[in-house]
Amino acid sequence: MAASEPRWRFKVSIKPFAFGLLAGALMLPGAWAQKKELLQLQRDMALLQDTLRQIEQSSSERMTELETLLKLSNEKQDKLVAGQAVIERNLAALDEALSEPQRTTSAKVDSLTTQFAGLRDTVEEMGVDLERLQADVRDIKTHLTTLPPPLEGEEGAEADPGGVNASEAIFEGGLSDYNRGNIDTARGQFQDYLALYPTQAKAGDAQYYLAETFYSSADYEEAARQFAAVYKRYPLSTVAPDAEYKRGLSLLKLGQSDESIEAFESVIQRFPESSASNLARAELNALRNTKPSPGL
Repeated sequence: MAASEPRWRFKVSIKPFAFGLLAGALMLPGAWAQKKELLQLQRDMALLQDTLRQIEQSSSERMTELETLLKLSNEKQDKLVAGQAVIERNLAALDEALSEPQRTTSAKVDSLTTQFAGLRDTVEEMGVDLERLQADVRDIKTHLTTLPPPLEGEEGAEADPGGVNASEAIFEGGLSDYNRGNIDTARGQFQDYLALYPTQAKAGDAQYYLAETFYSSADYEEAARQFAAVYKRYPLSTVAPDAEYKRGLSLLKLGQSDESIEAFESVIQRFPESSASNLARAELNALRNTKPSPGL
């Protein structure tokens, strides 16, 4: 340990000497120039750092502006997306609103088409029925024209081989049912009489009582038509004046005052001596609320 101590002292003594040499070197002219350059370099470094700070600050400000613009752009985009969603919902609602009337219209068109097809089928069926009815009428006419001539009784009325007057039996049966109040049965018999014996002596009476069955049933419209047929088909019948008068009453029941007045005037003009004309005058007086004129 003692032998090593001088060496330690030697090392320590060298440091002051080295520092002295360094200080001397710095005092040399070349070292001073280097120091100036170093100072200049430090100033440039400081200036560069200041420039960098300014650039960094400017970049930060621009970055803030860009972030603000980006935020506004995102907000506008969100608004556009929300507006697009609203438009799409409105378009969907409009499409639904337009589709419902279209479906309803299509359903109505289909229903009308079906109804029209059914109506056309009905018309075709009616045409077939009409042709069949016309054929039946032709057959009846043919049958009537091919019947043998009727047998004549003492009064010239039709009679069958057994002596029974068939047409008379039908008429009397209808009249009997009418008087007993069997209106529907009587109507059927009078219709049968007119279909089988339209030219017989009592055809006018049968037509009159047929009209009476409708009048008794309060079917005044049909009654007026049937009473009109009496004078039209059997103008010389003894019941023609009464039929024309009852036609006026039927029209009066229907509330057709003008038409009923024309019917009553027709009775008076065509059958002035009949009892029906007196009844017609009374009805006219009641309708017009005036006294009978001397001409009537």
